[in-house]
Amino acid sequence: MLALPSLSFLSLFPKLPVMQWRWRLAWLLDSGKYKTEVLAQRQGQRGGLQHIEWEGWGWGGQDTQVYLVFDPNNALAQAARTGLPGKFPGIPCQVPSVTRLGSRWYTVQFYTTTDREHCP
Repeated sequence: MLALPSLSFLSLFPKLPVMQWRWRLAWLLDSGKYKTEVLAQRQGQRGGLQHIEWEGWGWGGQDTQVYLVFDPNNALAQAARTGLPGKFPGIPCQVPSVTRLGSRWYTVQFYTTTDREHCP
């Protein structure tokens, strides 16, 4: 019973190795399913990237969203390599974190209370 609240708490820190391993394990086990789901989406407007919600957490209206993104040009590779926050091609808002799961596949975390449709 204690493990579930602990995982919820740890999700507040997506750059922790345990969270990265959790996402990588999910990708390893179900990447085919995730790829099919993302690629079934229409490509976003104005150069937006195909995506689905990967994970989210929060409470009391303070929600944080992480999306699984397909980037056919690997334009997010540098952002994933540096680990720095910024505004990146195909992402409508500035984001704190981009993580590479595989060639052309990334997780993109948005700032709390921000998502793809609600940029400041």
